[in-house]
Amino acid sequence: QRVLRVQLLEAADLVAKDQRLGGLVRGRSDPYAETRAGGSRFRSRVVREELNPRWNESYEVIVDDVPGQDVEFDLFDKDIDKDDFLGRWGTGGDWGVSGGLISPSLQWLPLQDVRSGRLHVRLESLEPRPSPELLDRVLHTNALLQPQHGPELSAALLRVYLDRAADLPLLKGSQPPSAFASLAVGDASFRTKSCPPCTEPVWDEGFSFLIRRPHLETLELQVRAEAGPALGSLTLPLARLLPRPGLGTDGWEPLAGGGRILLRAQLGVLVPLEVEEGAARRGPEGGDPERPQEEEEEEPRGEEDEQRGAGGLRQRLVPADRRPQPTQGPRVLLSLRFQREQRRLVAIVHSCRDLRAASKDLPDPYVSLVLLPERSRATKRKTGVQKRTLNPEFNER
Repeated sequence: QRVLRVQLLEAADLVAKDQRLGGLVRGRSDPYAETRAGGSRFRSRVVREELNPRWNESYEVIVDDVPGQDVEFDLFDKDIDKDDFLGRWGTGGDWGVSGGLISPSLQWLPLQDVRSGRLHVRLESLEPRPSPELLDRVLHTNALLQPQHGPELSAALLRVYLDRAADLPLLKGSQPPSAFASLAVGDASFRTKSCPPCTEPVWDEGFSFLIRRPHLETLELQVRAEAGPALGSLTLPLARLLPRPGLGTDGWEPLAGGGRILLRAQLGVLVPLEVEEGAARRGPEGGDPERPQEEEEEEPRGEEDEQRGAGGLRQRLVPADRRPQPTQGPRVLLSLRFQREQRRLVAIVHSCRDLRAASKDLPDPYVSLVLLPERSRATKRKTGVQKRTLNPEFNER
């Protein structure tokens, strides 16, 4: 299994469906997109009165490694009665299950069955890897890539295989139950088939979950009798899997309430192209996973190092032998990334250290950002306020 990440970026030159003054004045459309992939369907938000809409939305779906799977996009103009067709585009069942970036990130795709219109998307096939050393960098990169609209990007795939249960509790004089198991991680849940009445049910079923924060999420499992009470439960924090070989566990686990269950649970880190390229630049010895990706250097180029990130960020960095050591005193930790496809600058304010109090009372600090040269409400952002501290933690985007 893999995870297909679909980035619906924008469209251009769409057909105007809402005519004005009987067609004397060029009209507009209220476009939205429907995306179908891996048996799932996603619908974007509607952009009002726009022929060049920008959605900047991402969708993720778990897909099997089998050929012939389509990714299709249909665009419509939202109307009160019946929505008008604005064009479509499909991969024709060949989007590259071998992994990696499926279509060039800057490619515009011509819409079909309409006289004009182009669609800008990015498809990426992410293969789960048992690579805990990359997890922190993936989480950091996901925070920079996170679209303004839609759910948080996934950092890992959890695959759970349920084999059987044993020694399930029975009330005295009761009949063996017809048992099934339910599994949940956050809002995602599944259940197995119900087995014939017995105390050692065999399911032999597998399930997969998209995981956004492996350090914080938990697998909740219950074994229940059909139309009856719970027979046992298991709470498995995914953080328990991170230090284990292969990021997994395989064996018998005790059930709270009685009995035990035989299962295999394994995490796989979803490594996007941006992390792949960063790891390749650092070489086999790797880099410090705690450093923001944008601070990693490429090989020197003349007087200064020039770095161009996969998302379009370019920095001029002082060579390592002339880079000043971190200063003492007030300082702020930031991550900056320019997302070329979305034409957007992303800033993450992580924390401040050693701030100075203006009085004997501890301050309530916040960070204000302004994009120069303009000084308007549209170019200003502000973090939340942290109470009474000289070392605030923000981690705000």
